Amino acid sequence: MIPGFNLANQLTLSRLALGPLFLLAYLGEFKYSVEFALAVAILIEATDVADGIAARSRKQVSDVGKLLDPMSDTIARISYFIGFLVMGFAAAWMVAIIIYRDVVVAYLRVFSALTGTAMGRRTSGKWKGILQGAVSLTILTLHWVNLRLTPVPYFEKIVWWILAAVTAYTVFTLIEYLHGNRELLKEIRHRGRPI
Repeated sequence: MIPGFNLANQLTLSRLALGPLFLLAYLGEFKYSVEFALAVAILIEATDVADGIAARSRKQVSDVGKLLDPMSDTIARISYFIGFLVMGFAAAWMVAIIIYRDVVVAYLRVFSALTGTAMGRRTSGKWKGILQGAVSLTILTLHWVNLRLTPVPYFEKIVWWILAAVTAYTVFTLIEYLHGNRELLKEIRHRGRPI
């Protein structure tokens, strides 16, 4: 437990450590690395659900939590996709798009705070996180089955197309964020003009 943080934020902070731990496990060259990585990924997704439940049920929604949650999600999910890239399942452009999208949205949040302009939350962003988490768990499970139980026909092609689909949806969420926050973008452009 970290002093000064409520339960919801404690759970959120745990994902900052679990993301790199997943990567170390998945890329580790020990006997049960895939199983350990899958267990860590399940824990990541479970804490993502649990911190939201804790924040709402205990009325622990905070400004800190609103910043920590997307950052923790980004660290965890980028860890998955870096792992898939190193394993040869994902293409570099997929991982780049996923990282670029989260960086752009994170900086939009910063600009929103600096300018005092409201940044609209998008439902597509929440679904993006759910989809990326579900896809990652699916791929890890398929990898485990393929490695330990029985060969999965066209395993690498299936995984590639799953990742391509989630990348395409990630692009859609970025476009929707930019479109839905036109006023914020106008304010950024206005403030960027020379005085």
